[in-house]
Amino acid sequence: MSLAQLFNQNSYTVGAITLLVVALVLAVARFRDTPAAWLALAALAIALVAGDLLFRVGGPDIETTAQFDQVLAARQPVVLEIYSNY
Repeated sequence: MSLAQLFNQNSYTVGAITLLVVALVLAVARFRDTPAAWLALAALAIALVAGDLLFRVGGPDIETTAQFDQVLAARQPVVLEIYSNY
């Protein structure tokens, strides 16, 4: 696996960690004695973890092509999400 593929598969995690590190450096540099800055940093960390858990892809609802054809033939709007494990 190349570095680009590794980053592509884990881009949210890399971005979240980068944002937390930058926020931590700023909080320590500027607001060392302010409890509000540490609370804001904790809230940011909680929001990033919650976003990861909330938007995580779950298991498939459709297991066979026959089920897929049946859902498409139902004449109702369908949201199709394509996912690949690389």
